[in-house]
Amino acid sequence: MAMTPRDRVFAALSGERVDHIPLTIYEGLLPRGEVERRLREEGTCLVCRTPMYGVSSPNVSTDTSTYSDERFSYQRETIKTPVGEVSQVRRLGGGYGSSLLCEFAIKRPEDYKVIEFTWRDQQYEPAYDNFHSNARRLGADGVVIGNLGYTPLQHMLILYMGPERFACDMVDYPELFLGLYERMAERHREQYEISAESPAEFFIYGDNVTAEMVGAERFEQYVAPRYNELADILHAKGKKLGSHLDGKMVALKQQVARTKLDFIEAFAPFPDGDLPLGDARAAWPEKVIWCNYPSAMHLCTNGQIEQNTREMIRDMAPGDRFLVGVTENIPEEHWQRSLPVISRILREEGRN
Repeated sequence: MAMTPRDRVFAALSGERVDHIPLTIYEGLLPRGEVERRLREEGTCLVCRTPMYGVSSPNVSTDTSTYSDERFSYQRETIKTPVGEVSQVRRLGGGYGSSLLCEFAIKRPEDYKVIEFTWRDQQYEPAYDNFHSNARRLGADGVVIGNLGYTPLQHMLILYMGPERFACDMVDYPELFLGLYERMAERHREQYEISAESPAEFFIYGDNVTAEMVGAERFEQYVAPRYNELADILHAKGKKLGSHLDGKMVALKQQVARTKLDFIEAFAPFPDGDLPLGDARAAWPEKVIWCNYPSAMHLCTNGQIEQNTREMIRDMAPGDRFLVGVTENIPEEHWQRSLPVISRILREEGRN
């Protein structure tokens, strides 16, 4: 009996043999229509990442205002707490409805106490109904993966400081910097416990790690411990953990190998990343690699896409512990052409 898309993905993530290498896509990246229907009928699996906990903050409020200049529109968010307030600004109007943080919440030492208060104030509750409703909606066509946000260090870098202040404050204000990190790590432990009790069997830490920004030493000291702590909790309940490691990985490949992660999600092979698939398999032989199909390749000719897909299959032979995913937007004029080619090659030649 043929495997369903859901069964194929869960089996591959568990390190089991499958009938062919799975092709997955975040459900929001696949518009409905004829090509979408055909891809799903061929076995393309929809992926829905869903938090297993809800967050409320009874003593924190956010005021929002918008304004424009000659080029862009902006949204200012002012976060108000009993110990003060901070603000951040997003530039609106990016591709696919995206926005860009162009002014970060932490701008001066006094801002740390405000952000730390927001974490102290958070209250968590199970949100398992979200899992059940999404699982019923997708059925055998998709998988629901338990979702966590950034690890504390990545959250501080990407959402609170930006790279310049992150680098400076770690050196100039280590007590404030590490104090916030520890407060966030403490609250994450509560998220771990709620997540582990949920019906989800697989989880992704959505970390967006790239070696140039984090570095091997900081990854080892601040990021890997969060992975390992959560992995221990999940493993005790027979569940598995991956992380969204979609950046450059050469400088981190040994550090990643030593983590307790079960799978590497959104891994960026060449030409998007700097670690070839074959080298990644050699470095992480026991981990499942769930790569993001190289975004640049979607713009190539059908023949080039066929060749690249065959090379990926060859590099990952015999094809176990490997999934091909789409985790980034593809231009409308390309995805209806590229995805059917990838689907066909994986089905016809990605058997193990």
